[in-house]
Amino acid sequence: MTNILIIGGGNMGLTYALSIQQKIENATVSILENSSDKVAQLKESTTLEIYQNASECIPNADSILLAVKPQTAPLLFENIKALIHSNQVIISIMAGMKIETIQQGLGIEKVVRAMPNLPSQINKGMTGYFTTPTVTKEETTIVQGILGATGGIVKVTNEDAIDAITALSGSGPAYVFYFMEAMIQQGITYGFSYEDAKSIVVNTFTGTANLFESSNDNAQTWIDRVTSKGGTTHAAMETFKKNKVDIQIKESVVAAFDRAQELGKQ
Repeated sequence: MTNILIIGGGNMGLTYALSIQQKIENATVSILENSSDKVAQLKESTTLEIYQNASECIPNADSILLAVKPQTAPLLFENIKALIHSNQVIISIMAGMKIETIQQGLGIEKVVRAMPNLPSQINKGMTGYFTTPTVTKEETTIVQGILGATGGIVKVTNEDAIDAITALSGSGPAYVFYFMEAMIQQGITYGFSYEDAKSIVVNTFTGTANLFESSNDNAQTWIDRVTSKGGTTHAAMETFKKNKVDIQIKESVVAAFDRAQELGKQ
C-alpha cells in the first residue's frame, strides 16, 4: 500500500487525487488544503481524506504531489520542511519551479518535476517529467502511475527539457484553441450558428487526432492523402505556405520555450 498526498485542493490537485483514486490500486490518496472553505467543500463533494493540518498527513506520506501556485511555495516549504523525511518522493507540477529550489526549500533529494496540461482535467492530458537520480526504479514506477492517471506521460532526459514540454504540450492547448476559434468564427460568417460551427470544428479536430493516433503514418502523408492538386484543400495549403504559417507556429513555440526558461531563472 502506498500513501499519496496531494498538497493543494484546486482544480489540478483535485483532478490528480480523483484520477489516482480511480486508477491506482493499493493506494490511499489524501489532500492537504489550507483554505477552510475549500476543505469543507472537498469533504462534502468527495470521499477522499482531507486535511488542513500538515502534521496529521505529511509524515505518513510516501509520495507528495505539490499542486500549488509557485508564488506560494516559499511559505509552504517553510511550514512543512520539518515534517518531510528523506525517503519521501516529492512530485512538483509547479510551473517554472526548479528542482534545486525544491530540494533546498525542503531539505530533500528525491524530487520529480512534471508539467501536465489542461486536458489532464478530463484524463486526456499529456505530462512530461524528469526525476532526480536518487529516485529509485520502484519509486519511478509509482510516479509514472500517479502522473499517468491523468493521461499520457513522457520521461525527459534532463530538466531543461521540461521547458520544451511546457512550450509544446503545456501551452499547446491554447494554440489549438486559437486555431479552432478562427475556424469557428469563419464558419459563423458562412451562416452557421456558433453551436453548429463549434460542433463542426470540434469533431474535425478530434476525428483527425484519433485518425492520426491510430496510424503509423506521419502528418505530411495524411496531408498528401487529403490534398488533390487544384482542389479545395490544395488552395488552403497553398495559402498556409504563402503566409509561412508553419514558420509562425514554430516561432510561437520557441517564444513559449524562451519564456519558460526566463521564468525558471527568476
